[in-house]
Amino acid sequence: MCSTRRTLLFLVFSALLTSAPASASQILFFAQQLPCSGVPLTCFPGGPGFPVLRQGPLYVPIDLPANSLIDEIDLWTGDGTQPVGIWDSSALPQPPSPPLIIPNHELVGFGSGDLQFTFSFFAVDGVNGAPYFEVHYRLLSPVLIAPAGRYWVGVSGRPMVGASDFIVFTPAFSSPANGTSSATPGVAIRVSGQAVPEPSTLLLMLSGGALVWKRARVR
Repeated sequence: MCSTRRTLLFLVFSALLTSAPASASQILFFAQQLPCSGVPLTCFPGGPGFPVLRQGPLYVPIDLPANSLIDEIDLWTGDGTQPVGIWDSSALPQPPSPPLIIPNHELVGFGSGDLQFTFSFFAVDGVNGAPYFEVHYRLLSPVLIAPAGRYWVGVSGRPMVGASDFIVFTPAFSSPANGTSSATPGVAIRVSGQAVPEPSTLLLMLSGGALVWKRARVR
């Protein structure tokens, strides 16, 4: 009887534990920064079409797993770069080639009161010696993106070039998105949070716990 009750408590505790976001975030998507190297870390343009910084406003593509609970977005920059929101995708037909995936509707927007940021020194510009920073934007209210797939982070300012897929430039952020052109290489970005379990997983575990409890009472 005691063993059965211990099993029930373990099931319930496990369900509650896995249904809540852990205190430590994990990386959900990461496109590393590209044109910097050496000691101390120094950034040079990589040639025509490969600058150190991109000029926003622009959309940066990210690929997320299912049930992504996003609590932080990190960017690399030399000035006032900031994430402004997250957009979903749409497919633009371009036969005979495969459809082009582009930003579509805004899912959530970030105002100044929605983000808390910290920053640390990252590198220096190899031409003029200007500093670059790694900036961490903590979402005060984490955002849950349920379906897996491609999404887009709207970024203002001048983010540093990185290994994301092609970025989409826009004259102004809107919903639906109004992209005017695209470019590669993309932008450096890191998205952190938790891939939380499906609600059905919690219900299944609680149902199993209830069945164990019922059998224990019969005995």
